[in-house]
Amino acid sequence: MTGSNDRNDKGDGEDTTSANIYRPIRPNPNPISPSELLNRYNKLLDRYPLRTKMITSAVVSAFGSALGSFLSSSNTNNNNKPSNNKRQSPSRINWVDVFSYAIHGGLIQAPICHYWFEWLATNGPSSNTSSVLVDQLVVQPPLLVLMFVCLDVLRANIRASIGQFREANVVGKALSAAGPAVVDSWRFWPFAVYFTFKYLKKKHYTVALNLCSVAWTAYLAKGGGGGGDAASD
Repeated sequence: MTGSNDRNDKGDGEDTTSANIYRPIRPNPNPISPSELLNRYNKLLDRYPLRTKMITSAVVSAFGSALGSFLSSSNTNNNNKPSNNKRQSPSRINWVDVFSYAIHGGLIQAPICHYWFEWLATNGPSSNTSSVLVDQLVVQPPLLVLMFVCLDVLRANIRASIGQFREANVVGKALSAAGPAVVDSWRFWPFAVYFTFKYLKKKHYTVALNLCSVAWTAYLAKGGGGGGDAASD
């Protein structure tokens, strides 16, 4: 009787173990709290201050521009609402402005503000009121002028690039040139990469392949593989 009870107990234990093994794993229902996100962001600010500020400024500037253009488009549609029940045009976002504000915010505004506030905190007035006056009266007006100049330049360049991109049929030409270029690359790069891996150290891989790309770029620029202006004209 004792032996049978031991076997029964052992069998019950094995069933419980197998049930635990095949029990489905449920995802963690608790999302990351806002305080945890803020702590992670503060750690990024401490470790990569300039990079974090640049990315933040680019994202915030792009979001603000998109929100502003969306609200402006919505207001325009409401003001021009027809008397009949014709379908209105959907609210549009000015993506040229969005990218212009993002580039300006990330590459121009954020670095200037980062270094300016660092200098102001170290060498500026001890009074917060005086620091605000110096910032708003001395620095902000030139920065606003610079912002409007940069935005106009960025808008013009983006629109010109889009126009040239469409007129030149960039995608069509790239697809037509890619086929011959891929075939020609298979005649050159597999050997270059193989001998690089075989005879050189890992730290020299990039340098060696960059040197090989000199010959490849010269071949493409000459018109080989469908590359170069001569081949596309």
